Amino acid sequence: MLTRVKTASGVAAAALAIGLTGALAGTAQATTGPESRPAIAVSDPGTTYESGGWCHYTNWGGNFYCNSQLKHKLPNGQWQVFVIGTNREAYTKWGSGSGTSDWASLKGQCTQPGNHSIDMAWASGWNFAITCKGTNGKTYYNERYNGGNTGGAPGHWSGWRLNKY
Repeated sequence: MLTRVKTASGVAAAALAIGLTGALAGTAQATTGPESRPAIAVSDPGTTYESGGWCHYTNWGGNFYCNSQLKHKLPNGQWQVFVIGTNREAYTKWGSGSGTSDWASLKGQCTQPGNHSIDMAWASGWNFAITCKGTNGKTYYNERYNGGNTGGAPGHWSGWRLNKY
């Protein structure tokens, strides 16, 4: 289970959630994550624009650190995006034949927006992994598994793990 933790120094909250509290001390300075928008059938997030010091997608909205977004085209032709929210948590949103999801937190604490803090580690069809550079400077990864469903859902995430390579 992932939990939000507030402490004095910065680190990946995901690491705290997977039991690395002895090795890492962290902060989850939460403000607000990407704004939640109603699910509408817009298959493309659109372009990124800056307003009020934050970046947003023209079609999907959201508030996130500029240059922290990653767009990934899914096997069904729809898009899935990953961003670092204003509270430094990793967020995702995706399109499907039935509409667009709400913003979903993947937890964790990412740092250095614009410096590949959130990135794609690998992709193979519906299975892929994203990486997040934690506030401790170490890289963590979170894998999405399809579970054998050729339609893409219901997939699940492994949870953040320290990248040892």
